[in-house]
Amino acid sequence: MWSDNETTLDLLGFKVHADLIKSVVTNPELLPVTIGVFGDWGGGKTSIMKMLETDLDPNSYSDPEEKAKYENIVCLYFNGWLFEGYDDAKSAIISSVLLQLGEHKKFGPKVRDNVVSLMKSVNWMRAASLGFKEVALPAIAAYISGGATVVPSLMKSVAGMMGVGTSEEPEKIPKTEEGKSTGKKKVNWEQLIKSDKTSASPLDVRTFRKRFAKMLKDSKIDGLVIMVDDLDRCTPQRIIENLEAIKLFLNVDNTAFVIGADPRIVRHAIAVTYSPDQMRGQEDSEAPESLITDYLEKLIQIPYRLPRLSPAEVETYMTLLFCQKMLGSDHFKKCVTCCKEDREKNRYSVFGYADVEKAIGSDNLPSELSLSLMFSSQASPLITEGLKGNPRQIKRFLNAFVLRKELAKVAKLTNIRDDVLVKLMILEYAHPKKFRDLFDWQQNQDGFPKEIEDWENLVTKVADDNGNVEDAKISEATWNIKSVKRWLAMEPKLSDIDLRDYFWIARDRLESTLSATALISPVVRLAFSDIISKNSSVIRAAVGTVQSFKEEERVSFLDLLETQIKRHPDEKVGHDAFIKLINVNVPGSIESYLNTFLNAPVESLPPAIAFDMAGLFKDKPDITSRFDDVIKRLTSKKSKIKTALEKALQILKKDT
Repeated sequence: MWSDNETTLDLLGFKVHADLIKSVVTNPELLPVTIGVFGDWGGGKTSIMKMLETDLDPNSYSDPEEKAKYENIVCLYFNGWLFEGYDDAKSAIISSVLLQLGEHKKFGPKVRDNVVSLMKSVNWMRAASLGFKEVALPAIAAYISGGATVVPSLMKSVAGMMGVGTSEEPEKIPKTEEGKSTGKKKVNWEQLIKSDKTSASPLDVRTFRKRFAKMLKDSKIDGLVIMVDDLDRCTPQRIIENLEAIKLFLNVDNTAFVIGADPRIVRHAIAVTYSPDQMRGQEDSEAPESLITDYLEKLIQIPYRLPRLSPAEVETYMTLLFCQKMLGSDHFKKCVTCCKEDREKNRYSVFGYADVEKAIGSDNLPSELSLSLMFSSQASPLITEGLKGNPRQIKRFLNAFVLRKELAKVAKLTNIRDDVLVKLMILEYAHPKKFRDLFDWQQNQDGFPKEIEDWENLVTKVADDNGNVEDAKISEATWNIKSVKRWLAMEPKLSDIDLRDYFWIARDRLESTLSATALISPVVRLAFSDIISKNSSVIRAAVGTVQSFKEEERVSFLDLLETQIKRHPDEKVGHDAFIKLINVNVPGSIESYLNTFLNAPVESLPPAIAFDMAGLFKDKPDITSRFDDVIKRLTSKKSKIKTALEKALQILKKDT
């Protein structure tokens, strides 16, 4: 089994990305700068940041010249999600940056007085319930165009209520992440602030930036690199607050920010937080999508998208994971070193069985590792296609695969083939509902489902004719999607395989389909929670996000929406979401919505959906016939939905 945590050990060849980012954040001519490390959940963003953090630490180098390059660079790491619980994330992240600077073992003593003074002002503004909300969007625009002070008069109007300059105890200060020790006695910031005699004056953006920049200059800090990770796990409001705090207050000379996030979640957060009118001038006629792009570019200057792993990279990654698991530390280090050298010579080559044997010698290659490396070679194309080259998902997949193999061994199931198990598990990961369909079919047909035989033959014939399996027309609508057809075309064919034993070792997961390990990306979960909310602007933004989904994300999202109606058939919110998706022509939404009615208890369905359905038919008359079976089922016996639907259709007939 492998840990699912981020690591500085580079098994992916991602050090090149960390090196590129390092070259930017340590170049004085490019500062200040904000870099967005963009990628899917589990794509390696955090590991790259951890590598970068290590590379910027002078203690990582033994060579005096290399060490000297980083002696005056401060690198701070924050998990953006840790600020989620604070009343105002802007003040929380600003306070945390100040506190980490104040506790730095080299620079802390030089900046401590300034940190105390700035902290008093930040906490004053926060306690005043200003929360920076009034300054955010206008100040961004002002900052981009040259700067403008931010309503200091508004701050002064509440000064009397705050007891500024009195002996009242200040509000508690956010702790630095994980309370990291500097090796010295912990600084008592609360006591320092209490004993400080300077007044906590309200600061506008320009004044704060000026004092913050002067503090860095006076401390002889050549560069301040701040990494904010897991931003895409925050709520939309917190995402925007974190980004605006960085841009407005902290982005001064000699600073660099590295932001790790899924860019679609950030775009969604902008769409939810601000209306188009707030993002543009009155004379501006740009579309909302263009405005979101422009606003994002103001917050993040350099977007850097992490690529998905190729089949060769997946095989190399799997090879090193198995070496890590089955070799001693010395032999494993030799493999990592040889792999690194091979990558430098040819970045597109595979580090596989022969390379491991060469690195450690054939006599040191355990038989179990030999089998695993052969498996890696055979399975990597399947896994790359099915799991879209996602490192975290690959690691979780291998953990589940090892457990399944071990269960088969304990149960003395000697007929379990690795390639068949991998293919079935890919379906289980990527398409949980299809996996349950396959379970039901094989259970009713003694392990040999006719559906799979027919569809595999179909995609094979189409591929032989024109090489494009996507042209195959599968009769079952929910299976007639590109990714599933590509899965059907994968080797090995399942037509002649008795699937009963394979589902037997997966039986503990059939209800949840690997719920503990399956990947539902944060952007899918966020869009789902937003589209069933009661906030119209949030729902509208969620619909836009779904329209941008890749196929596998869209299928996962529609599955969640179907499950919502299955679990809560009497609630209208899931139906409302489907109607909105169908109205904007989201692929698969009609098929998925029709599927929800197959097993939904008719008597539990809310009557109001009948009129929404009729409205849909009015707007899209060409899809009406596709609902014939649904209408027949809903009107087949006496119920509230039957009465409402008949009335709605009568009104529709009169109107048309």
